[in-house]
Order: sequence, then structure tokens, then C-alpha cells
Amino acid sequence: MIRVGKIHPQGTVEMEPVRLRGVGLRVVWVGGFMLRPAKYAVAAAAFAANVGAGWAADLPVAVKAAPAPAYLAGPWFNLFGGATASPDSIYGEAGAVFAFNRNLDVPGWLFRVKGGGGHYQYNIVPGVRQGVDFEAGEVMVGYQTFIGQTRLTGYFGANVEHHDNPDPLAKVKGTRGGAKLQGEIYAPLSPTWYFFALANVSSVFSSYYTQAKLGYRVMPGIAIGPEVQALGNERFDNVRFGPFIAFDIAPRAQVILSGGYSWDERRDAVNDHSGGYASIHIRGDL
Repeated sequence: MIRVGKIHPQGTVEMEPVRLRGVGLRVVWVGGFMLRPAKYAVAAAAFAANVGAGWAADLPVAVKAAPAPAYLAGPWFNLFGGATASPDSIYGEAGAVFAFNRNLDVPGWLFRVKGGGGHYQYNIVPGVRQGVDFEAGEVMVGYQTFIGQTRLTGYFGANVEHHDNPDPLAKVKGTRGGAKLQGEIYAPLSPTWYFFALANVSSVFSSYYTQAKLGYRVMPGIAIGPEVQALGNERFDNVRFGPFIAFDIAPRAQVILSGGYSWDERRDAVNDHSGGYASIHIRGDL
């Protein structure tokens, strides 16, 4: 055991000689880091064995270990992506949500980014088809809070869309940017039931999208239920309804399959895009 001997005015602490199996040892500790041992190997072993007690001796009271940072308690970003096919249209997207406080499980500010693209077709006149490739992207800042177990999230930001459409009479064509708002709610209703809803609106081509679903956990890792969607812009308006099934592929990752019928609210004698739709959505927290 090392004992304190002399304490010099310049802060040097001189230890009393230590006898280990007949070996004499004198250690000088300067600023807590510099050792001048008779035998460096023995000094290193003694220091390692007594480092905890050495630091505690410098403190007036006992000190507990600092708590782990809050972000270690939960995931700090969410990755998502998916694809939807409906009559005369296909679309895919991918994105991410990041928590500024590095914990998605507590209230705080969020950063969201998403990009996607697809293809759609329509009749300019009966028998004359027009195909359009399009891309979309968004960047938003948001905030989430909790009321009990219910999560409420709001976002505001900018988005841009590009529709490669040579049709001179098309309402939706070219590149346009604007502002976008989005709100979400996730509410566990019981151990087996939950409700989710999402809505957004953009100044770009007057675009909007809404979705609501009621889920029932039939067994651990599997949920089913109905979903309803409404979406559109200056070119179209659709309403969709059908069932979904969600599989937990990891503790915080899901694959969601859905499908049903899509009603074209602007159908006429030239265009009617009503018919079946199918979607796949994948999400995971990291």
C-alpha cells in the first residue's frame, strides 16, 4: 500500500517507501501524472490498483459515476422508404428523420428529409396517351411532444417537384418549389389497438396527402387493420381504402403491406384512373 509522505509547496506529493518482497520503492507524483519510481513496473501496478482511491482522496465527498447520456436510452434517427402502384401510376420514396437531442423517444426538435420519384400516364384525348416522369424532394424541421403515450409531431419546410411533361395544356409540369406543412399522430389505444394519422399540404401544385389507419395486434409482431387515404394536386384527386398488415422484423423495424381500391374523383369520359392499389412501406429506428 502506498502512503502519503511529504507534500511539497509546489504541489508535489512524495510517497513513503513501500516494501514489496524486500524491494524498496519511492514514488514522486507530480500533478497526478508524472511518476518517478525506483521500479517502473511495480509503480505501474501499484498505481493501477489504487487509482480509484487516489482520485477519491482528492475529493471532499464521495462522487457517483456520471449518468449515461440521454441519447443512449433511445434511437436518434428513423429511416423509411416504400413504393405504391395504382392505375396508371407508380411512385417510390425514401427518407429519414433525425432527432436533434439524439433520442426519438422524448420530446424535441426533429429534422426530416425525403426524396422520391415515379411515373404516371393519362389520356390527352381518347386514344392518345401521355407519360410523365416526375421527381420530388423535401427538407423540413419539426417538433414532437407526448401526451401520455400519444405522440404528436409537426413539421414545416420546403419542397420541390419536377414533372417532365411536354403537354402544353398540362396544369402540372416543369419544376416548382414551395412551402410544406405536415402533422402526425400516433396513439396507443390499448395493449392491442393503436391509431395513426398523417396529413400534409404543399403550395407546390396545391399538393396534399392524408392517411389514417386503425391497427390491431393479432399476435406479438403482427398487426392488421383498415386504412384510408386521400391525395391529389391540381391534376388529380384520389381516395383509397383497404386493409394493411404490419410485420415487426426487428424490435424497432417494420414492413407494412397494404392494398385496396382507389377512386378517381376527377374521372370523366377521357380519363378514369380508378382501380386497385398496392403499397409496401419499410421503416426502422437506429
